[in-house]
Amino acid sequence: MNLFIKGQIPWNKNPIRKVCLNCENEFFVCKSIALKTKFCDINCKLNYKYKLAKEFKLNKDLAELIGIIIGDGCINKINHRPGYRIFISGNKIEDKEYFDFYLKDLIYKCLNINSKPFIASNGAYILQFQNEPFRIFLNSLGICSPKAKIVSIPQEIKNNEKLLKACIRGIFDSDFTLICKQRKKEDLHYYPRITAQFASNRLVKDLEKSLKEMGFTLNCKYNYLRKDKRGFENITNFINLDGPNNVERWMSIIGSSNPRILTRYFVWKKYGHLKPKTTIMERKKLLMG
Repeated sequence: MNLFIKGQIPWNKNPIRKVCLNCENEFFVCKSIALKTKFCDINCKLNYKYKLAKEFKLNKDLAELIGIIIGDGCINKINHRPGYRIFISGNKIEDKEYFDFYLKDLIYKCLNINSKPFIASNGAYILQFQNEPFRIFLNSLGICSPKAKIVSIPQEIKNNEKLLKACIRGIFDSDFTLICKQRKKEDLHYYPRITAQFASNRLVKDLEKSLKEMGFTLNCKYNYLRKDKRGFENITNFINLDGPNNVERWMSIIGSSNPRILTRYFVWKKYGHLKPKTTIMERKKLLMG
């Protein structure tokens, strides 16, 4: 026999009627805890992140951020407590301006998160943030941890040309570079090349197919065994786009937002060549001269 109606507990004077953020059902709560109570039970509280993950809608800004994470991002589980952190890493000198302004603003625009870059103990320049619904959304697109050797461009992005270009721009700004090569030993470094290497075979295949469909000419090397400066061997996959036509086409239809790359491009445009191993400050001085 029920002694009182559900929600109308006699010793709970003036109960507050609320709507659960997850299931959207009404429930009653004691007035003293009404402000901080958002869910009708623990299951709704735990499942709310999955509801928020489904609310993400792909647009050009989000596709570009996803491209940056594909290129130089990392999704790591937090030690000793539940949750994940998303890291994006770059060079503390060459990528600083890009991280401090463009990338920071892009994260805020997409996720409403203010993230401050910092220099990590290994010398990398890092932007990190936590957003469990966004991590779940990335996972639904096939971007999960560890991603380095298996990541690819999500099919939902490949199906839309505008999203695909934005995603490739994000990958380009985070993990590609623009260099100039000599054609002969006595030549200046005048012949431009857009180049990158990735651990993921699938990612390079996606880039190769997509870029060829956009009219680029390129060459790729798959499963290439190389040694680093320390003598350690690793397998990598190269992608190269050679020549001024490829570079001009890239800047026209894909573009870049990273001063590390843009200063290289503008020095090459202004002087017709680009010395190897110049710093971003040296390139800015050349452009002002």
